[in-house]
Amino acid sequence: MDKRKAALVGFLIDEDEHIRILAAEALERLETRAKLDSFAELIASGGKLEKLRAVYALGNLRGQQVTTLLLKGVKDPIEDVRATAVRVLGNFSDSRALPNLVESLKDESPVVARVAIEALCNYREPQLIGPIMQMLKSKDQGVVERAIEVVGRSGDKRAEQAMLYFSVKGNINMRYRAIRALGVMER
Repeated sequence: MDKRKAALVGFLIDEDEHIRILAAEALERLETRAKLDSFAELIASGGKLEKLRAVYALGNLRGQQVTTLLLKGVKDPIEDVRATAVRVLGNFSDSRALPNLVESLKDESPVVARVAIEALCNYREPQLIGPIMQMLKSKDQGVVERAIEVVGRSGDKRAEQAMLYFSVKGNINMRYRAIRALGVMER
């Protein structure tokens, strides 16, 4: 890491402004990575804001250790921390997080379930249509709307019957999403 840091510090005085900006951002990430133990401690026992800051900071990094820390955030007792960790993991599209993201669909919080649906749309895995379609049965309208949107974006024909149903029987937002989905589905 010292070699990387030395190289990046040298780029801070480059004549190209874009290079200087990139070097500063890369140095910031290196500093964040150097503090992973502190972030682990914050996620384990910090207050809500500390945990949220830690999760957001980890969003700029990648790797097994980062994914492991975020997976702890997915199990946090605080709803906002769980939702944020799910969102960040979804942005990674890391297959190691996939089982935990699918499990988050069953979270007691509709907010976390909605975020999990969105996070899963970053994965191009046909087997995810089943668990997301199960969310069409949720009692929370927001969860159903989000599931209709994500299933619709997939274009998967298996959702045709559900989209036909929601295009007629859903609330106005569900109808909009379902009708849009019917136009992009496979034959």
